[in-house]
Amino acid sequence: MSPKNNRDCRPAWHFCAREGWINDPNGLLRDESGRWHLFAQYTPGALKPGPMHWLHAVSEDLLHWRELGVALAPDALGEIYSGSAVVSQGKAVAVFTHHGETERQSLAFSEDGVHFEKYPGNPVIDNPGLRDFRDPKVFRNDILGGWSMVVAAGDDLRFYHSRDLLRWEQTGAFGKKENRMGGIFECPDLFPLPAPDGGTLWALTASMGLPASYDGGRMQYFLGAFDGYGFRRTIEAERPLLVEAGQDNYAAVTFYRADPAKHAPPIQIGWANNWAYAGETPTGGWRGCMTLARELCLMKTKEGLRLAARPVSPPLGKSCSVSGGAAPLPGEGFVLDLEAPGDFSAALRNEQGERFAFGCAEGVFFTDRSGTGRLPFPRTSQARLLEGPVRARLIFDRSIAEIFADGGVYANTSLLFPEKRYETVELQGARGHVTAI
Repeated sequence: MSPKNNRDCRPAWHFCAREGWINDPNGLLRDESGRWHLFAQYTPGALKPGPMHWLHAVSEDLLHWRELGVALAPDALGEIYSGSAVVSQGKAVAVFTHHGETERQSLAFSEDGVHFEKYPGNPVIDNPGLRDFRDPKVFRNDILGGWSMVVAAGDDLRFYHSRDLLRWEQTGAFGKKENRMGGIFECPDLFPLPAPDGGTLWALTASMGLPASYDGGRMQYFLGAFDGYGFRRTIEAERPLLVEAGQDNYAAVTFYRADPAKHAPPIQIGWANNWAYAGETPTGGWRGCMTLARELCLMKTKEGLRLAARPVSPPLGKSCSVSGGAAPLPGEGFVLDLEAPGDFSAALRNEQGERFAFGCAEGVFFTDRSGTGRLPFPRTSQARLLEGPVRARLIFDRSIAEIFADGGVYANTSLLFPEKRYETVELQGARGHVTAI
């Protein structure tokens, strides 16, 4: 059992299991009725990862989630590792990795989106001789027709095409030359985004199983073109592009929409945790939660086009202004909106002297969690990519803080486990509003 904190750490607006361990979000799906489905890697009755299942939850608004129980359980072919879901011919189709003696890609079908039957011909893609071959992400292929899949294959990504989801042919690969962070790819995703010039760019995201110097793993992305067969990077960068500066957003993928609305932005959810300390969080009978859902877009910055994230925010309550010095916080859940002419700092404090600080100093965004509980959280920093006044939003939900600034070009997800709730916020160089949620 994990050590308990002195306070209830269960977030109100971020999905977590009633009990047991969860990690990667799987099978993100908006069905034909408009209901959102979230599956997650799940180990029932345990607080560390064990035999992997898929846990199922549904929502009408991406904020209130109802847990439905286990959707997929291990079988003779192995555990049920990460994957995705689509709707084909009125059926929900889960595409996942069977993790056994090797890793292979398999299917399960559902008439009602809740009860799944595994395809008797599994696996549909056998292992090509790799140790790491997992996390299939399936999406429509409007160029060739049918479906495409991107699979993490060690230090590269492989693309497959199918007309019927059953018979697959490899069409491309990406990553061996472009993988400048080291480690292996995990949980890839590929989706189109409108560019500011009226064109379309494709974003390829992948979580990186990285050396210890990266504190447990980060998420990288590439911008380029998809020709129906594979991905080609067209936007170069001096350094690897990270989905966010924070260290607690991993394995994030986007929702497949059975009701594709024209110009609807991709919506992404990630696992709000980090393998460096995921098994040590003091949460009691549950471990692991998801980030808030985020709409993704592209923005112009001084270094070129970059991915930006804008969260689906919880409903807001009473608000009060903060113009300097200390102001009381309204409880365990709140939104803090800030405006600053340039550099600024904000700090959350409690009566025990625990402190969480974030801000911008000399053009660099930072977070400091060194005073937030028993875990040795590292400090994070990222150079600012826009100029002029700063607008930032902090969404705080009991044990998780999500910060978005400069239209979402800067994002930071941070777990926090103070022994007592934060009671005050202190601002320097900024003014803002704090609102209960």
